[in-house]
Amino acid sequence: MPLPIALVRAHLNLSEDEFGGVAPELLTHYANVAAMWVAAYTGQPFTSDNALMAQAALLLVAHQCESREAITFASTYQLPFGVHDLLSPLKERVTGYRREAEAE
Repeated sequence: MPLPIALVRAHLNLSEDEFGGVAPELLTHYANVAAMWVAAYTGQPFTSDNALMAQAALLLVAHQCESREAITFASTYQLPFGVHDLLSPLKERVTGYRREAEAE
């Protein structure tokens, strides 16, 4: 289930008829990209019903709206603080260890 645009607008503090200079199509694109990033990072399908996934996606959307570049002069961090922390419990861990019976 994609991130609802009404939730994105509420998070960005935009009224129903206002998009803060950002086209509605761009907000939808940012929401889709954020959902795909969350799914790729966690190894799980994105669902907006999962509060951690939804919040991380909202942080990513807000970051994309605020800064359209990967980094800014004010901050060299590529992701808004908190995204990794929110998604870390959901991430499937891959250690590279396989028992001998599984290796064959």
